[in-house]
Amino acid sequence: MTGAVPTTSEAQLTFVLVHGAFQTGSAWADVAAALRGRGHVVHTPTIAGHGPNAQLDLTHADAVDSLVAYLRENDLSDVVLVGHSIAGTFIAKAAEEVPERIKRVVFQNAVVAADGNALAEEFPPEMAAVFGHVDPAQGFILPFEVVRERACNDVDLATATRLYAEMSPIPVAYMTDRLNLEVFYDLVGTGKLRTSYVNAVNDIAMPPGEHAWFPRFAHRLGPLCRILQLEGAHYVMTTRPEELAETLVQAGRD
Repeated sequence: MTGAVPTTSEAQLTFVLVHGAFQTGSAWADVAAALRGRGHVVHTPTIAGHGPNAQLDLTHADAVDSLVAYLRENDLSDVVLVGHSIAGTFIAKAAEEVPERIKRVVFQNAVVAADGNALAEEFPPEMAAVFGHVDPAQGFILPFEVVRERACNDVDLATATRLYAEMSPIPVAYMTDRLNLEVFYDLVGTGKLRTSYVNAVNDIAMPPGEHAWFPRFAHRLGPLCRILQLEGAHYVMTTRPEELAETLVQAGRD
């Protein structure tokens, strides 16, 4: 889907917005509308293994392959590739495969995994331990109580209930596969891949302290990572879409 003719003086950008765990591309609907209203081109793909009745015997590489295929099939270039939550690992691996298509990678309260780590290892130990007890055939989804208190801490119960009703389990391997990110960190370190980190300051889906989103993950992106912050919690794309859209423009522009 493409945007309208720009209505502001800002340069048109091409955004690919990648949703986090349990959600689909529709999670970005309000932000996408705000960005298109400003004249930008916006894509909101749904990553393999997400959505109702999704295939659950997939690997992390399968998720990345679906994103790379989307970029290629739509012949996208000069892309501001935005990832939310666990999608930080999808955009990092996709950038390894098609760096020539990427203008900048933007991590929005997203995991920047250490080279060799699985996603689960980036969570506090007590949370990571859960993955050893999940039936892969059933996939993984957080209990409502966890989502309500940790990720929906700034919304009312009705909104939290609605958001959770739209969620679906994801493949367990997305959390447990170890990730070789040597190429990604080389691209970042040599300046061949530009990065931004966007932090919603009330996001406690990663609990405060040593395992908090920020500044832990931004530090891994090096001294030239562009850092921006805004009010909001984990689902800021739902609660403050206009503000997030503005921040993503700041994160993606030259």
